[in-house]
Amino acid sequence: MNSARREVRLSRAGKVFVAFTLAIGFAAVNTGNNILFLLVSLMLAIMILSGMAAMVNLWHIELHMPAGQLLSAHQPAALQIELRNERSWGAWLLELQMGSARARWPYLRAGDTVRISLPWTAQERGQPPLPELLLGSSFPFAFVWRGRYRAIPRADWPWVAPAPGRWEALAQADNAEGARLDPGAGGQGDLLYLRPREEREPLQRVLWRRSVWQDPTSGLGPYLPVVERERDGDEELWILDWDALALAALNREERLQVLRAGLDLAVAQGRPWSLRLPGFAMNGRGSLGQLRALEALARQRPWPEYPPAERRQGVSRWSRSAAWWRGTRAS
Repeated sequence: MNSARREVRLSRAGKVFVAFTLAIGFAAVNTGNNILFLLVSLMLAIMILSGMAAMVNLWHIELHMPAGQLLSAHQPAALQIELRNERSWGAWLLELQMGSARARWPYLRAGDTVRISLPWTAQERGQPPLPELLLGSSFPFAFVWRGRYRAIPRADWPWVAPAPGRWEALAQADNAEGARLDPGAGGQGDLLYLRPREEREPLQRVLWRRSVWQDPTSGLGPYLPVVERERDGDEELWILDWDALALAALNREERLQVLRAGLDLAVAQGRPWSLRLPGFAMNGRGSLGQLRALEALARQRPWPEYPPAERRQGVSRWSRSAAWWRGTRAS
């Protein structure tokens, strides 16, 4: 068995069962009682069948990560993972582990899919690597636990927005370019232009006469335009500018953290805001457009240097002996 991809361990009940089997085997050898020999053979067969059943129970159980997950750095979050049973019979006593986090599911029917949440705290912005997932089972007797490591493709990793920083670095700069509050769009005045509908924006604002319904199979979806008007005279637009003079002394990550803090404050107060990043600019109001802005902050390159992903892997004595033998032959 390749120990780099699988993991096998005995439960507490399994250790007691093994000790009891050894004790009966010792008594059978000393007494020569055939009934004890049959009992030992039966117990050994139960151990072998338990390990084989746990291995078969994991066949064709696929792991998928739903797209569109957006997290925040240094903030505990629930990572959504889907278990899909692609065979014609059910699976029992499934357990999913990622580092110290674990989740259990008692029964997964044939062809069914279930979504499980695992707590995970991302330490870096961007798309940091996920630890390998360990999918295991102790079915049917809970004596032997067998697991197999599963890697999530990089394309399915969630995006991680920067953690909020010191908003005072931008808010307390008097008359600094990009740090001031300027008039902008988003109110109920004269018509300015049409823009695509943002997430969580009311459907009443959609201009249905200009909607474009595309082929659903193309993946593009419908285009729903929204009328953008001038704001009222008593409102202020929060400018969140990457090139603000107040941010000139900060590095890349510190700038993104300050812009994230300003965005959170504008969302909490329901103010109109304008986020201006290298190669990206958008306007929003309150929580309208917040998810798209957070994803833009997360996608800013270059990304920080990521530490290696964690991986819980036990090294057996056989693996250490094989490594020592290869080293002696090479020397």
